[in-house]
Amino acid sequence: MKPIIVFVFFLISFSTYCQTGQITGQIKKQDTLLEFKYLVVELKLGDSIIKKTVPGTNGHFSLNNIAEGFYSLVIHQIGYRDDVTDSLKISKDTTIALNFIYPPPCNFIYSKGQKPKCIGGHTDNIIPIVYGLPAKKAIEKAKKGLVHLAGCTVSDCDPHYYCTIHKREL
Repeated sequence: MKPIIVFVFFLISFSTYCQTGQITGQIKKQDTLLEFKYLVVELKLGDSIIKKTVPGTNGHFSLNNIAEGFYSLVIHQIGYRDDVTDSLKISKDTTIALNFIYPPPCNFIYSKGQKPKCIGGHTDNIIPIVYGLPAKKAIEKAKKGLVHLAGCTVSDCDPHYYCTIHKREL
């Protein structure tokens, strides 16, 4: 009987010193075609996925037992642009409550015929982005640094330009 009491005491003591937090959130749909069952919420540490969940039918989600540290929260669905929230600090016994509108507003709206400006306002070294399976011509242009190849997944809000100096989509 005594070993069981000692074991329970250590178990309770260990759980009280566990330094974890949690994230709760609410996602509101901006697009009527969006369904929560296809949406994924991922908690990342660097490039590693620590936890992930699918929101309920009302858009509510919760990630529990998160160790202390700085994380990124990524919300994504195929066909939509990812919504990334960086530098989330998780502390001991802390709950972070977040609200999102998904998909997020599009930051890639351009005036017709005008290239966007990059950091510091420069417009040189900005090249077009090519999406989809690249043809031989596009691959040759990419090798020469005339276009940037961006992949096959295309959404309604994708950047059209790439800065070769800052390695940044515009």
